[in-house]
Amino acid sequence: MLNKSEKLILKGYLKPKKKEGILKIISAFSFLGICLGVATLIIVMSVMNGFRDELISKLLSFQPHITVENIRKNKEDYNKILNILDENNIKYNTISLIQNGSGLILKGNLSQGVIFKGYDNEFGNLQKVLKQKNFGEINFSNNEIAIGIDLANKLNLNKNDNIILLSSKTETSPIGTLPQSYKYKIVFLFETGLYEFDSNYVIGNLDQSNKFSKLDNKEIEIRLKNINKSKEVSRLLKNNFNDKQIYHWTDNNKTFYDALRVERNVMFIILTLIIIVATFNIISGLTILVKNKSKEIAILKTLGFSNFSISKIFLITGSSIGILGTVFGVFLGVLVSYYIENIRLFLSDVLNIEIFPAEIYFLSKMPTNLDFKTILFISIFSILISVIASLIPAIKASKVDPIVNLKYE
Repeated sequence: MLNKSEKLILKGYLKPKKKEGILKIISAFSFLGICLGVATLIIVMSVMNGFRDELISKLLSFQPHITVENIRKNKEDYNKILNILDENNIKYNTISLIQNGSGLILKGNLSQGVIFKGYDNEFGNLQKVLKQKNFGEINFSNNEIAIGIDLANKLNLNKNDNIILLSSKTETSPIGTLPQSYKYKIVFLFETGLYEFDSNYVIGNLDQSNKFSKLDNKEIEIRLKNINKSKEVSRLLKNNFNDKQIYHWTDNNKTFYDALRVERNVMFIILTLIIIVATFNIISGLTILVKNKSKEIAILKTLGFSNFSISKIFLITGSSIGILGTVFGVFLGVLVSYYIENIRLFLSDVLNIEIFPAEIYFLSKMPTNLDFKTILFISIFSILISVIASLIPAIKASKVDPIVNLKYE
């Protein structure tokens, strides 16, 4: 705590006199640097979090959160997973029994390799899965399928067109071994927003997929209410199934996920340099202040002020700039992040240019996600750096020698 005399001296140092104009300028630049650094960091991290959430949302509009392979006893395995999730109070959106098979789609002279994904209506709750993907109410009969919009564009296909699918399964004929072919009608064109899925997948029911591939390679796909529990639930299932291969969505997209994480961390490190550079102004300002006030410090020491007391005064002086800059920076960063879409539209109108075009980024608006933990971490980091920067000149101030500085007075 500060006593009355320390508070009085601190108040004078926080308001430099007119003749100390250079200190005012340095203090102002320190404040603005920290404020803008914190605000920029919050805005960029919020936008990057928004982009990450949108990309993962699109990625998982087709991919499950958890996949359990080697399903042999459909009903028994399905019910066992349900019981495990219910016993551990794990909330989920859908649990689907599916089967994947590879083949070749033919349309006239055009062809394309595809993955046939069949959902089981009994165990997979197909309507709930498809509704989640904005398919609407669809019931696949034995000859009806859905294909991705990019696949349709590649092969010049439209709704209600008929196609031929060649299976990897073969049959013997008088002229040799030939792949089996099946005729299907397209009843829906889906669009997830990710080219990998929209150009490579065909969706139908499990009976079609069984007939198409005739492979005993069924899987159970789980979509949780909270995606962040994917790893935890995956470990839980592994402990209960020794004969199954179980993995979560980050295992399938490790390169993509790691790239997002590395990019986020690198951006954070780069932008924190703004705050670190701004704190150098605090060191400069306090160093000049210590130099100018060396005689006053010497007098204070002769009056009984301890080294700790002198250090405390200068430490609080510098830290105050960092704390105020951080507070205003957080306010500015949160405000801009919250209204970033309005700012984007305003700048687009004023500058007459398209900022963040939807046809390139496949997003209708600028995504942003304010994370309280990230904001708190940025705030603590900024204040901590400011305190460390203030500590150096504060220690120097405590070492001022009264005899040397008052020798000729």
